[in-house]
Amino acid sequence: MNKRYIYTLCLMLSVVLSLTSCLKGNDEEIDISQYDDMAITSFTIATVNKITTTTSSDGKETVSKTTLNSGLPVFSIDQYNHQIFNNVPLAAGCDLKHVLVTITTKRNGQVGIKSLVSDSVFTYLYTDSIDFSQPREFRVYALNGSGYRAYQVTVNKEGSNVSEKQWVRVANKEDIPNALFQDFVLKNNEDNTFQLSKDNGNTWTNEVLMDGEDASLLPESSIAWLSFPYTASPNTDYELMIGSCDKQTDACTVWRKIVEKDASQATAQWVNIPLEDSEEYYLPIMEIISLVWYNSQVYAFGTNGDIYKTRDGGITWKNTSDITLPEELGSNHIKAATDESGQLYLRDLDNDELWLLTDAPVTQ
Repeated sequence: MNKRYIYTLCLMLSVVLSLTSCLKGNDEEIDISQYDDMAITSFTIATVNKITTTTSSDGKETVSKTTLNSGLPVFSIDQYNHQIFNNVPLAAGCDLKHVLVTITTKRNGQVGIKSLVSDSVFTYLYTDSIDFSQPREFRVYALNGSGYRAYQVTVNKEGSNVSEKQWVRVANKEDIPNALFQDFVLKNNEDNTFQLSKDNGNTWTNEVLMDGEDASLLPESSIAWLSFPYTASPNTDYELMIGSCDKQTDACTVWRKIVEKDASQATAQWVNIPLEDSEEYYLPIMEIISLVWYNSQVYAFGTNGDIYKTRDGGITWKNTSDITLPEELGSNHIKAATDESGQLYLRDLDNDELWLLTDAPVTQ
């Protein structure tokens, strides 16, 4: 049997034994197995290698490796949306496929890492090298075995991920379904409900506002909608709806709801995100807005030539350079969308051009 799995099995057995034991004080005993709270409270990179290539005057290349274990970026933990990320990227050349990390959890809850290729979950060991070339799912388990909380961990570095891709024109536009760029339409019923169409009015879904919400803040034009996996809970989606309304002159109105896919659950209700929560980081009103879920992040494309990203479920929106528009784009009159495989497309509405963000050659 593989030594790693023997070690993991022993570790799990020791955890089970520890959960059934009691911590005794002078006059009381505390059964730690009763705790059901769970959280990752600290996440840091312990060690990462930086690969540097230099070229001598005679054209000879030399590759060197430096181990970095200090002065590394600080990671933020968004406990509401269960996301962990570094705002300051690692230096270009850092090897994201082999990273050692240190994780602290509430009440020393056990941590697991979801496989990149299956639904298997492996026990986190601080001595293990982890592949962060793409976002990873970490799970922290309650001591009483009642469940787990999933976090999406993204390690950013200069020149990585999206920025290495390039835009290419797509010649065979007829191969791309028009449904990717459908318009969203809303009809307010003025009784705490409304109807939303995601296909330019061909079909409609009935939607409900949470009690006490102001229906006058529902978007009236430039509407965009997005659904994406909610990392805080399995089998759950997070939905965003944005647009312009008469009550806000500069900032988009932003709504959210959390949808559990279990049909037995009650109808999910929409909640408005107050503009004051965004402070100065609001999403500006634009003639056309698109929301996309790309590379496990939420982006907003508009007609002002900027691209915005939210890391907190739509509360704040900041300009991002993760993605840049094509240099040869003839107009900012655009729509953005992703297909079922997660590829990002951009449609130039003025020049009837279609662009694809890719790192692979495209056969026209």
